[in-house]
Amino acid sequence: MWCMDSGSRYSNPHQSSPNFSSISLDGSIVASATEPSTSDVLANHSHQQVSHSQTPAQAQLHQRQHEYQQQIQRWIATNPKIAPYKAEESLAKLWVEQKELFDNWKEEQHIKSVPALNETQYPPILITTDAVNLVLQAWCISNNGEKGAVRAERLLHWFEDLHSNDTTTEKSLLPRPDYQSYATVIDAWSRAAVYESTHSRTSESTSKGKTKRDIPEAIRVGFECAKKGEELLMHMQKVHEKRLENQQIEPYSSEIQPDTQVFHLVLKAWAHIQGSKASATRAMRIMDLMQELHHYQSMNVPHWQGLNMSKVQPNIMTYKLILKAWANAATPEGPDRAEEILRHCYSLSKAGNMGVEIMPDEECFHIVMKAHTESVRKRGKNSDVGHVSSVDRARQVVDLLDWMELLAKRPKTKIQPNTDSYRIALSAWVWSHHVDAPKEAESILFRMIRASESTDGGIEKLLNIDAGSNKNTPKVQPETRDFNTLINCCVFARGVGSNPQMGSDELEMDLLQQQFRRETFLIAEGALQALLSSPHAQADSATFVGMIRACLNLLPNNEERDARVIDLFRLAYRTPLPIEQSSPKLPSSSSERLKPPVGGGCVDANVLRELRRALPIIEDYIRVREEFEDHRRRQ
Repeated sequence: MWCMDSGSRYSNPHQSSPNFSSISLDGSIVASATEPSTSDVLANHSHQQVSHSQTPAQAQLHQRQHEYQQQIQRWIATNPKIAPYKAEESLAKLWVEQKELFDNWKEEQHIKSVPALNETQYPPILITTDAVNLVLQAWCISNNGEKGAVRAERLLHWFEDLHSNDTTTEKSLLPRPDYQSYATVIDAWSRAAVYESTHSRTSESTSKGKTKRDIPEAIRVGFECAKKGEELLMHMQKVHEKRLENQQIEPYSSEIQPDTQVFHLVLKAWAHIQGSKASATRAMRIMDLMQELHHYQSMNVPHWQGLNMSKVQPNIMTYKLILKAWANAATPEGPDRAEEILRHCYSLSKAGNMGVEIMPDEECFHIVMKAHTESVRKRGKNSDVGHVSSVDRARQVVDLLDWMELLAKRPKTKIQPNTDSYRIALSAWVWSHHVDAPKEAESILFRMIRASESTDGGIEKLLNIDAGSNKNTPKVQPETRDFNTLINCCVFARGVGSNPQMGSDELEMDLLQQQFRRETFLIAEGALQALLSSPHAQADSATFVGMIRACLNLLPNNEERDARVIDLFRLAYRTPLPIEQSSPKLPSSSSERLKPPVGGGCVDANVLRELRRALPIIEDYIRVREEFEDHRRRQ
């Protein structure tokens, strides 16, 4: 009834059913000699219903099916990579045995010239839907990427062809694909799209001994895998509609109909492809199809298979996947489109007529905030991204943070800023390299500190919210890396803010630069003091490396700077090493000099290296090092 486009029609890549008796394992893999058996009796209500009083033959068949199911599950648990090969090989042998049973049964019927009157006179059906689904699942979770998805779809085609190449009697006895069959293969293509798009393919060309990575090739393969999953979804819908039309002729189960979860598998594939605007566009079209199908089902509830609700309906997960698709599109308009969808989703939730929960949560906000921040990181300072500068994008991130805090003030809200919310905004300003970046980053860090000051209520007390109504709110707690981020932002602010058009007076320009650097150093020093007094974080070696660099880059080269560097070094070896770093687990190949010396506090090789750079006079460096060694011996 509906499809994506005229050029995206589903087609079977294998025109003829593959001969399963010829399927074998890879050359290096030996097939298990375990006798194959199926997992369950097919839920075919007209021909394979299990009677309450089983005959000995039926009980033996069911036992064999159960053992086969357990065998496949053991293979999957033992080695998921090899499990699908073994499972498919055993299924191939089972199919050969099944065909022999049919041939013998036909000969008996021909000799007796009497048709079978009940199911006890039919040959036992060894292959069931559950058995085939287990093999499909083995391919799905094998983590073989595109190869696993191709083999899973090949098996599904064979499963479908069982009802097109056999006689009428055999066709009525053999199982047929169900909802789980199609959903598993679609999931296999979705996993393949994620796997292939994130695993860079290498080329043979090298540069300075390093193999170049062909990122566009990985994206292309991932895109094709997602497209295959989408085409299979369209095919599944067509199979559902065909069975719906023929339900008067043959038994029909409404479970074959694609539901929201199956649509989400395809959306997941499109959402995880990096750097492709086309993938975000196709994800939008999938959501449009979901809305169209939901509307059609809702308008025809009395005539839609007797269901009283729609099986397809966009929900908050649908919008999250759409947001991720635009966030990963890596296009100038990607973050803006994601923010538009976020605001549209919030408007729909306020209207309250969707029937499902679509109120954006923290994850939705973070997806959009990270999209803006990643755009800032990739473009750098003073670069326009679709007529939007990096600093404007950083302000958009802060605006979203402000919006989260505003929503958190409302009663019974589910949206609460957490540590990641402030951290994303902090990173956006740091990566903007703007003249105001240190001040704006300092403002965000201290907003985070104020949000964590209260131990009973945290952010709720800051925003005047009843803490009892938000017991599960994640606590805002700044970590050491957040303070270090601000310090490093100040370190690399050297030269930022100079403007040749301000005037020709070099002395005035020099004074302005000195004032700017002094103010920036005070921001870094304030971050250090806040870290030392923080109950949640401790200074580490990276903290003091950053502070010594700040002295070197921001303060005038004079004795006062040298004295400040020496004071920071003394503070470093008197400050205890954080607990999580007191026993660092370094690889065996790491040099001994990288390990913090015993009794040296936060001083490691990096701190000593920066100290040597900051103290050009060798006598001062030797004197300070001797003091450090004396302190260590006393400890």
